[in-house]
Amino acid sequence: MRRTRSRNDPRALTVTERGELAFDVGPDPRTIGVVLRLAGPAPSEDRLAAILAARLPAAPRWASRVRRTPGERPRWDPVAVDVAAHVRTVRSGSATDDDVLAATVHVMREPWALGESPPWRVTRVVTGTGRDAVVLTLHHVLTDGTGVLATASALLGLAPPDPGTAPPAQPDPRVRPGRGAGPRVRPGRGAGPRVRPGRGAGRAPATHRVLGGARTLALGLAELAAGIGPRAPRTVLSAPIGTGFGLAVVDLDLDRVRAAAHRHGATVNDVLLVAGTGALAGLLARRGDPVTRLVCSVPASRARPGDPDRRARTGVLRVAVPTAPGLAAAERLRRTRARTCRRRRFVSGESAPLLAWGFATLGRWGAYGPVLARQRLINTVVSNLRGPAEPIALAGVPVEAVVPVASAAGNVPVYFTALSYAGRLRVTLRADERWAGELPALADDVRAVVAELVDDAPRPRLGS
Repeated sequence: MRRTRSRNDPRALTVTERGELAFDVGPDPRTIGVVLRLAGPAPSEDRLAAILAARLPAAPRWASRVRRTPGERPRWDPVAVDVAAHVRTVRSGSATDDDVLAATVHVMREPWALGESPPWRVTRVVTGTGRDAVVLTLHHVLTDGTGVLATASALLGLAPPDPGTAPPAQPDPRVRPGRGAGPRVRPGRGAGPRVRPGRGAGRAPATHRVLGGARTLALGLAELAAGIGPRAPRTVLSAPIGTGFGLAVVDLDLDRVRAAAHRHGATVNDVLLVAGTGALAGLLARRGDPVTRLVCSVPASRARPGDPDRRARTGVLRVAVPTAPGLAAAERLRRTRARTCRRRRFVSGESAPLLAWGFATLGRWGAYGPVLARQRLINTVVSNLRGPAEPIALAGVPVEAVVPVASAAGNVPVYFTALSYAGRLRVTLRADERWAGELPALADDVRAVVAELVDDAPRPRLGS
């Protein structure tokens, strides 16, 4: 009889990471990413490989593959990482957003070999104009969407621009050159200290485990209960996603969006909910399928600030946003704010383990794919990530823009992912291949809704 590995194995995948593996039922390869648009040429492959090799020791999972053995829990298995094999270059037709995003789509559609090497890549997008991009892509099992920029900062050394010449990265003494073209991180050395599971290894006192589990269960159930509401309406969008997708980016002034939100007693996230659902409602109306509400999933992370090795642990909150034709954007924002305000107090991210357990259970039964393809819980996902308030640079090259890209699943064809950076709020629209042609109209509608809210200045009172 095969012995099941201890629950306290420090290298075992967490329940949320196992949930991400169960989520990986295709056709999307569960890739998330971040695009760094640079003000100059991208650093060379050798320079990027040296930076990564110097920083991998601080994040052991990034030098590990996912090992799945029958009868045992999946675990992180340290491996020798040929860093140069994870860094490559692709060419873009031009420096326009459309061409860089098209190159990003190509990179993100590549499958992962989770059992062979760590599931991450760094890609230089060379435009031929001297204004390149660098794309970090990774499998969702490594971190959640809210942690992708923190991970990029930790691994690529993103920092405020240096007015002088940026010093070369100092490689870690534990990193030795491999036989390939770049440095090699060796397990147990470059991948961090070896941990040998034994009695009490990684084990918290039983009382603490029980109390922690009870707290997670209570907060997680409260978070899930806060999202209870009407089923998502079935629309022409409600069909399983395909193998391809398109991207578009809406660039907004963060201060103006924030001021408009505060003027209505709302948040930037509320504005994004109204703008995203407003754009989708416009698309449905043009297709002869008007709706009075759309239900959004809003990710809620419990990540700790400053953690360079952030693990996948994101809960969700369901919000039904009114989209009735003729309803002004300000009124939709007011009603949305009232709903999110009531639910926000329950947001903790602690629903993540409960959801992951459900995902893993469905996965074991082979039912997860069919359930996702027919779900009626949400119509879309709206995520808002907070990036650096001040400009940053990659190896001394200023970063002009940061563009997040989400993964997709089930029958949700359109995603909205926003990230604030240096006074700008960039919203990435991801649309399934069947709807990619609608991206320009969807982007215009997002801008129109935000403009309506920004220009909706309070009217002076009579007699004042």
